[in-house]
Amino acid sequence: MKRHWHWWVTLLFVWALAYDLVVWGAAARLPEVGLYLQSSAQRQALLANIYMSAGEALDKAVPILDDWGTQRAQAALSAGFERIKQDPMVSMDLVFSNTWNSTHATLKFMYWAAPVFGVIALLLWSRRPKKISLVGGR
Repeated sequence: MKRHWHWWVTLLFVWALAYDLVVWGAAARLPEVGLYLQSSAQRQALLANIYMSAGEALDKAVPILDDWGTQRAQAALSAGFERIKQDPMVSMDLVFSNTWNSTHATLKFMYWAAPVFGVIALLLWSRRPKKISLVGGR
């Protein structure tokens, strides 16, 4: 098991990145606050802007992911829609300052999980056990 850690962490990284791309890509197109979130991300949150830009293309390519991501984004952010509409300049601050529900907590956790798992996966891949062959073939 120990020699396969790099595969497990890479799988976690891919899972977290896919979640972020799908959900943040859909959040950028939410009918009530999507434009506010996207413009605030362009100014304040580089990682969210990357997730939104790349996720938008992924969501357009796979409609079922778009539906799922829209549902998750709506459930996570709906409690803050009124506040985001009142002050759209600080939308990203509102999203990351308070936790409105468990789906929102998952959204915030996964936002940081992808970069952390990515760095750990790179470290584990660089330190993975190498196959040593004592008898070489011709």
